[in-house]
Amino acid sequence: MCYNVIIIAIIGAERLLFMSTILPSHPFIRFTITARDYADALRLHTRRSWATRWELKLFLLAVYALGILAMVLSGFDALLTSIAIGGMLAAPAVPAFTYFVYIPRLARRVYAQQKSMHQPVEASWTDESYTASSGTTSGTVAWTDYYGWSVDDRMVLFMQSQLLFQMVPRHGLTREQADDLIAHVERSGLRRI
Repeated sequence: MCYNVIIIAIIGAERLLFMSTILPSHPFIRFTITARDYADALRLHTRRSWATRWELKLFLLAVYALGILAMVLSGFDALLTSIAIGGMLAAPAVPAFTYFVYIPRLARRVYAQQKSMHQPVEASWTDESYTASSGTTSGTVAWTDYYGWSVDDRMVLFMQSQLLFQMVPRHGLTREQADDLIAHVERSGLRRI
């Protein structure tokens, strides 16, 4: 195994401190999350949630069933049938509005509020874990401790639960780094969502 030696010198007003650490050589990346990155992460998370959960499907099914029931029970009255058809046609607009309008606005608002997202992130990974640190937070999570993971052409998400995730924007990775990260996650056996 190849090792890198990192020597850090911290100079204070009255002291000089040297710290040296020997770390195994593994991929290392730096990136900064943007509001658009956060919106992309929320959209990916939403798409995966909609694909794996039943609430949206149940909502659409209920709207269509109620629309058909209203038409039949009204004897296909012109006004009620028009209202029912309008409701059935408008039902997909709710998730579309959520996906294209609400999520980006929410992402921009949360990004503006959460200053820790503005900090540059340094991350690395091994066969066992993913490590990330910024100016305010640092941590290592074993692949086996994640709930699942998702990926698309803009984002890689490591899900800590159904609602919480860590994000790695693809623009922060070279093609080789993205392939290596995904290969590590796949080898770990972590469930792809």
